Amino acid sequence: MGWYINYEVEFDKNVEWNDDDVRDCLTLFNVLHLYLRDLEKPRVILCLYSQTSIEDILAALKNLYPVGMRYQIYNTGNWSRV
Repeated sequence: MGWYINYEVEFDKNVEWNDDDVRDCLTLFNVLHLYLRDLEKPRVILCLYSQTSIEDILAALKNLYPVGMRYQIYNTGNWSRV
């Protein structure tokens, strides 16, 4: 049995976000996402089950959007680079 963890992912540049492409990209994972558009740097909030690897999800997003990004467990202030 597991639990859900929320992550924030911040992109270094603006990306041409496409909800359909992201949905297709993330279908293999047990994850929900919410894209925040009107920020200085775009962010996406990910809610994933604890048995799902954040690294795998970030690799999939990096394939879709090849820009620098960083992530943290939601609202902790402990950012890590991808």
